[in-house]
Amino acid sequence: MVINETLRIHSTSALGLPRVVPPGPGVDICEHYFPPLTVLSVPTYTIHHSTFIWGPDAGSFNPDRWAEGTLTDQQKAAFIPFSVGPRACVGRNVAEMELAMIVATVVKRFEFELREEGELKTREGFLRKPVECRVGMRRRSGRRERVRSSQQYE
Repeated sequence: MVINETLRIHSTSALGLPRVVPPGPGVDICEHYFPPLTVLSVPTYTIHHSTFIWGPDAGSFNPDRWAEGTLTDQQKAAFIPFSVGPRACVGRNVAEMELAMIVATVVKRFEFELREEGELKTREGFLRKPVECRVGMRRRSGRRERVRSSQQYE
């Protein structure tokens, strides 16, 4: 839930990948005609922040929106942090597995403190990156003792 909401709010790719309408008759998408050779793109950031799709709190971080049975079909189709189709990210499965393992491990071992006030500023381009984000972290208390005591039995 938290990882998906983070990917929705802070997608790494803001622009989406450009696609070209193939030669021929053109294409109709959502009642709009696009002639051949038109370059189209699905802007990930815009879709992930659409109040039409995600509701009035689209700009807010709300992991509960991912609770089982709460997503609409439209929201499921609009969640595209790795793009879609034949040109989508080939490393998606590995990336999702790594994200789950890293987040679980780091959150279990460390406490975090955000040292910035206000909204996170980002630099836009193909990749969307934070300009600056200062975070403090410290090992959770009691962690070292548990590790030592468990090593006695190995």
